Amino acid sequence: MTVADRVRRDMSSLSPREKLLARALLSDYPSAALGTSSDFGRAANVSAATVVRFARSLGYGGFSELQAGLVAELSERAASPVSQYGESTDRRTGSRHWFDDAVAVTVGEAARSLEAIPKADIDAAVALLSDPKRRVCVLGGRYSGFIARYLAFHLQQVRPGVSTLDDAMNTGSSLAIDARRRDVAVIFDLRRYQSSTVEAAVALSAKGTTIICVTDEWLSPVADVATVTLTTSVASVGPFDSAAAAFVLAELLVDGVLQSLGQKALRRMEKWEQSSGEDVLT
Repeated sequence: MTVADRVRRDMSSLSPREKLLARALLSDYPSAALGTSSDFGRAANVSAATVVRFARSLGYGGFSELQAGLVAELSERAASPVSQYGESTDRRTGSRHWFDDAVAVTVGEAARSLEAIPKADIDAAVALLSDPKRRVCVLGGRYSGFIARYLAFHLQQVRPGVSTLDDAMNTGSSLAIDARRRDVAVIFDLRRYQSSTVEAAVALSAKGTTIICVTDEWLSPVADVATVTLTTSVASVGPFDSAAAAFVLAELLVDGVLQSLGQKALRRMEKWEQSSGEDVLT
């Protein structure tokens, strides 16, 4: 569990002054707490003593232990398949088939991370994606772009005004030109984070576009400009990160939009099936 996960989990039980620190940290994560306790306290207009109490409220021995967790997360952010290979072999139990280990970790971690997403954030994302007055664009990077296209394809079947963009590296300039203030952009960015995806998010945000960021527990920089951030686990027993949780989240968001739109979505789905019926085997 990351420091951010602990903050979100314990937010309701924190004191008012500790909540100021929590919001300061989440708004500039993890940089806000990488300096001294006094620096962190000044950022939230609280004392260094409150910083220590905040760390202990999250389950750490003190501020230095919380900070050590943040530093470890920075290393995890940049982890590559090659660097994770040795660790992945160590995670195998050796007592059962490797496939059983993989299923247990992937399914278990995906479920844990999805259940931990605050329902208010899910509701906010679904409300934005269901608003017929808003255009929706969906994008990701080299790998997360596959999930983005998957989400866009399903959204196109239940509502109009949905577009997908392939690699943000090739579309950043057009995004900034064509974006409108009432647009919504769903941006997938899983570690290792892609600079072009982050740049596209910043450009869209500057135009007034509302950003929904789907990322992992280490938080892509896209989260800094997002209105809604949905975090998913990428844990696996192998050296490659798992995108299973992000794929499931994409499907659940579509289900939420479908429920929100009701008959309007159903009528569009019927028209979609009629138009594509000639290409379906019976």
